[in-house]
Amino acid sequence: MRFVWVLPLLLFYQLSYAALYRWVDEAGKVQYSDKPPVGQSKSLMELDRSARVRKGNEAILTPEEKRVLAEKKRAEQELQRADKALLQSFAKPEEVDLLRDRQVAAMDAGMQTYILRKTTLQKRLEAQQSKLDKLNNKQLAISAELLADVAVTKKELTDIDKAIATQQRAVIAIKEKADMQKKRLIELRNIQPH
Repeated sequence: MRFVWVLPLLLFYQLSYAALYRWVDEAGKVQYSDKPPVGQSKSLMELDRSARVRKGNEAILTPEEKRVLAEKKRAEQELQRADKALLQSFAKPEEVDLLRDRQVAAMDAGMQTYILRKTTLQKRLEAQQSKLDKLNNKQLAISAELLADVAVTKKELTDIDKAIATQQRAVIAIKEKADMQKKRLIELRNIQPH
């Protein structure tokens, strides 16, 4: 006899805690169902049987919207991490300038090495070209070795020019990064209570 009473009580208990969904459809009408809508709804709310909101105004997002939302969240977390690192690395904006100046000086030293090497190679190429001109004027045979040396020297000069251009771009990037860091540090330090 007890079993007869337990079964209806279990069913009532289960029904009283089952979810009910409320949303506004594309036509602007409020809909209710025990299953969430199949399509997309921006105003989905989960209700209990007493019509109290369990979860509210959560959008059913498409995979693309979920991806965009996740990227935005990752970007915000990355910004927070970068801000924390910036605050831990620099106490004053002037420290950003000092680091920038050290990095630029190191890049300039590297460029000076390239420039000295380039000057040496240009002198070598001039000497090689002079030999070629003399041989051409005398209508003598030009050795394959001399032609190979000229080609190697020209390649080295091209490589050095590329390296110098890379160093120059790196200096510009260092300065831009330092400017952004300094600006952000000033913003964060003004926000932070003293």
